[in-house]
Amino acid sequence: MNRRDAIKTLGLAGAGCLNRSSVCHSAERPGNAETPAPLPSDPAAAAHELFERYERRFAAARLRQPDFNPAHPADREAIAAAARKCLGIRADGIPDIAADTAREAKFDGFRVEWLRATSWRGTAASALLYIPEGEHRRRPLVVLCCGHGQGGKLFPGYQRMARHLARRGAMVLCPDNIGQGEREPMGHRRCVVPFACGLSVQGLIVMETLGWIAWAGRQPRVAPERLAAIGNSGGGTLTVFLAALCPQLAALSSSGYPSTFDFVARKEKTHCHCNLLPGVVGQLEMWHLLGSFAPRPLFIFQGSEDHLFPEDLFHHTSRKVQHVYRLLGAEKAFRSRVFPGGHSWDMPRYRPMGDFLAGPLDLGRPPAAENFDEPVLADTDRCWETWPADAIDTDGLARQLTGRRVDDRPSLADVFPPSDAPATLANIAPRGATRQILAQYELFLANTDENEITCKDC
Repeated sequence: MNRRDAIKTLGLAGAGCLNRSSVCHSAERPGNAETPAPLPSDPAAAAHELFERYERRFAAARLRQPDFNPAHPADREAIAAAARKCLGIRADGIPDIAADTAREAKFDGFRVEWLRATSWRGTAASALLYIPEGEHRRRPLVVLCCGHGQGGKLFPGYQRMARHLARRGAMVLCPDNIGQGEREPMGHRRCVVPFACGLSVQGLIVMETLGWIAWAGRQPRVAPERLAAIGNSGGGTLTVFLAALCPQLAALSSSGYPSTFDFVARKEKTHCHCNLLPGVVGQLEMWHLLGSFAPRPLFIFQGSEDHLFPEDLFHHTSRKVQHVYRLLGAEKAFRSRVFPGGHSWDMPRYRPMGDFLAGPLDLGRPPAAENFDEPVLADTDRCWETWPADAIDTDGLARQLTGRRVDDRPSLADVFPPSDAPATLANIAPRGATRQILAQYELFLANTDENEITCKDC
């Protein structure tokens, strides 16, 4: 047994001791690791004790995490397999996207096409395609992955980034994610049926994005060897998974998210359900996925005043990813940076993004004078005048893809019941109901063996 394994063995022994309802001197109170002590009768005290028990379970899960090294091909394959398993993704679930141009308009240095699309059967989709002006030739294409910006692809920060890149010579595809932007009628933030079907909201988003990337690579005006993906916040989540699951990409940037899954999972708040990743804690960390992109060019960054993700965790993850690039002799292909400012993309981040992509995508120099305050498209500038009445929603999509019947609208706690939770729980966390938060904990710690799916009618 080497030193690392010995430390892990000792840690697991300690975690087993900590997994009791009190610490190792638990002889003072009844209960053990297999049979915890009874919860206090006071609802607030009982809720507090349950939070403590989950904290110990998270610690034990971290100690059991596989010792992956993304620099090794076999580990890289295992990382991708673990990511697909956590999200409920499989290759035959990737949709074959069909898109038509609903209208187009010309702007200074580029034009925009409004795309109406279908991804899976009955699933309406929408995207903006930015096309640089100039000679007709195959161009690089950047998939701009949206986060939770108001209006989806029409969020001003996304539009300004897309315009900057288009003026430097890249086509930019900006799709609305499932249930966001003009696809809001599909449902997104509180969808539970995908989890009941063995899928996840983020898994559906990842599969559809892989479909869009495949669509882009087939377009005669696109250079398929020069595809890239970028994203911030929720788009940062998406690009973290694309790092390990999309070998077609020549470059990638993830921002406003790179930290640790353990940190995200343990937040005492109600998450948007696209943030919920079944079984990821104890299976994967973000640096595993980002490191899997090596030796291709990768840029991760965040704002110094981003209150959602601590700067220290960003540097922790960046160090690990940089080490993978160093092991592969590609240290110069990796960049990380902390910009002044908050969580969202802003003007100081547009040009560095373009500079990063310029090398692998062969982009031109930025315009000599660029007005980042120019008017952008309004929320009314949509691809669909009205949302199709017969379009499937997110819950219906999950049922269709898996063939599973989930007849009612379950709560997350119905699908991932918190361990040992009584019928009555006091709400003691300021940013969410206790039962919902504990169900999220149970989900993040879930046994991913239960997340296999059988895709039908894809």
